Amino acid sequence: MPKPWRVLDSRINYSDRYVTHRMDRCETAHGVIVEPYHVIELPNWVNMVAVTDDARVLMINEYRHGIGEVVFGLPSGTVDPGETDPLRTAQRELAEETGAEASHWVETGRMFPNAAVNSNTCFSFLATGARITGETSFDEAEDIETVPVPLDELYRRLLARDLRMTAMHLVGLHEAGLYILTSGDPKVARLKEILAPLYSPS
Repeated sequence: MPKPWRVLDSRINYSDRYVTHRMDRCETAHGVIVEPYHVIELPNWVNMVAVTDDARVLMINEYRHGIGEVVFGLPSGTVDPGETDPLRTAQRELAEETGAEASHWVETGRMFPNAAVNSNTCFSFLATGARITGETSFDEAEDIETVPVPLDELYRRLLARDLRMTAMHLVGLHEAGLYILTSGDPKVARLKEILAPLYSPS
């Protein structure tokens, strides 16, 4: 069984409210010195598959500067300082980005976006009974368009590998689909009727 490295020294190269760049000097279990090993400390993330009563998923279009493109994806965001429950963060982000709230929430997965160099965890949720009840509240640099998409159309594209999205959002969609199909949750029974034929075509 592999063993964790021993950290011999660690220093912060850069830090602000968004990101911390840490440089470690490490020793492996076999005595190999690894330096510098770069670690990017990021806040935890959330994303959610929010489905309305008429089986539409509240997707968004948002500019992502890392690739310089407007990207189709899930409502999502970062856990702010002082927020201890990712569910509350997800509920806040859904309201801010789409103006919606939802009556039933389930955590469908938690994963490491890149465990080799990133420190954070991403939490995925399924939110049903979603409905737009208020105004959006974007951050200063945000410009987001809400795009309701029929559940069957979205998952048909997902299974056809026809969605070019942030990786964690693709995982969130797959996790929500697995929950709908396998959980036995009566609150998603109608959604299961819609998805089951897509996963088991005749």
